[in-house]
Amino acid sequence: MSWQTLVSLYLLMVFVSLAIGLAYFHIGLTLVLPFCGLEMLALGAALYVTSWRNSIREVVTVDDQSVAVEVGRDKPVERYEFQRSWTKVILEHPPVSWHPSRLLIRSHGRQVEVGQFLNEEERRGLAQLLIRMITPLEAVKP
Repeated sequence: MSWQTLVSLYLLMVFVSLAIGLAYFHIGLTLVLPFCGLEMLALGAALYVTSWRNSIREVVTVDDQSVAVEVGRDKPVERYEFQRSWTKVILEHPPVSWHPSRLLIRSHGRQVEVGQFLNEEERRGLAQLLIRMITPLEAVKP
C-alpha cells in the first residue's frame, strides 16, 4: 500500500472514530472522546512504524567476480561485497523451533543476513536460488 493511500485510510478512520466519540460526548459520556483520541494515536504510530519497516530493501547482485548486497530504503545505505568464488550461502537453523532461521551470505569471516522479513518457505527458496546463482558451474558438475 502506498504512503498516500495509508494516510488517506488513517484519516478516514480518525474521522469516523472522532465522530463516534463526539456523539457519545454529546450525550454525556465524556470519557469516550479521550480514549478515541488515544486509540487513533496508537493506530497512527503502529501504521507509521509498520510502513517504515516495510520500506527496507535488500538487493543481491551476483556477477562473474563478486556478490554484492545493498541494504537501504530509497537508496542503498549499506553495501557488502564478497568475492564470488569464496562466498557461501548458509541457512542457519535456530536453537529453538519457534525462532526463524537466518539466511547468511558469508566470506572471509564477514557475513550479512538477508531475507529477514521473509517467512520460512520463502527464505528456504531464496537460499536455494542464491546457492544456484553463486556456486560455480564447475563445482556442480559430477
